[in-house]
Amino acid sequence: MHSQWQLKLIRFYFFLLSILFPKLAVYSAHKLFHYPVNTTRKNRDEVPLPKAEQFTITLYDDWILQGYRWGRKEVPQVLLVHGWSTTSRSMSLIIHSLLKQGYSVISYDAPRHGKSQKKFADLATWADAVRASLEEVGRVECIVAHSFGAAAVTVASKLGLQTKRLVFIAPIHDISSVADKFAVHFGIKKELIKNMRNYTWQTNKKHFGKYGKNWQNIVQSNFCVPTLLFHDKDDKEIGIEHSRQILKMWPCAKLITTEELGHRSILDDKKVVKDLLNFLSS
Repeated sequence: MHSQWQLKLIRFYFFLLSILFPKLAVYSAHKLFHYPVNTTRKNRDEVPLPKAEQFTITLYDDWILQGYRWGRKEVPQVLLVHGWSTTSRSMSLIIHSLLKQGYSVISYDAPRHGKSQKKFADLATWADAVRASLEEVGRVECIVAHSFGAAAVTVASKLGLQTKRLVFIAPIHDISSVADKFAVHFGIKKELIKNMRNYTWQTNKKHFGKYGKNWQNIVQSNFCVPTLLFHDKDDKEIGIEHSRQILKMWPCAKLITTEELGHRSILDDKKVVKDLLNFLSS
């Protein structure tokens, strides 16, 4: 999170830049929107885990991601995809519980996060990372994804996924609305943020083009496996309407709502994890 004085400085910066140098303002908004604030943040409720086996995942020819595996290779495996500005440590209770149930757990540091943070990353790159991880480890029983990670899984699903089930926790679906909320927070004009979205797409058109024609189309997918959604009614960061949009898209999905957990503490809720495990074993 930005401090109050940083927020005021950023707002003044964009006010001035949008008047004097509008193209630079678009580029600056693009950089700010795609820059994780703190990928090393600690989870105060983090559960101790055994040391993970580390391995690498080839995203592109010149880009390697850091992968992690907990548990034995010969047992059913579950893939975890963390959210923006965090790592798989945010999902420690889920990892711990899956291991106790006899699963092998796989995760990775998403592009520009953890030990994979050397390059710029956007939604198309994150979707490619999901597919690259599955190519590396093979078919999984389930993919569990949080927030922006769930958006990446949704986009990646347009080309198919090697999984039997999906679990999304506080998922992002409508990327444009997230960008609009970002604009309000930083006092950026709507027209500038619209140009930022266009700039983002054109900058990485090669990879975005695999998944869709525009920002609305890219999150519409015909992929459908049993899917469980968790979303808190009091989530101030990503509203529950995102999960409801997924319900309309996927008739195979079910939503479980929580209260007073917000966007991040939901990952540490024992009831949520219990329902997740029941879904996997059903």
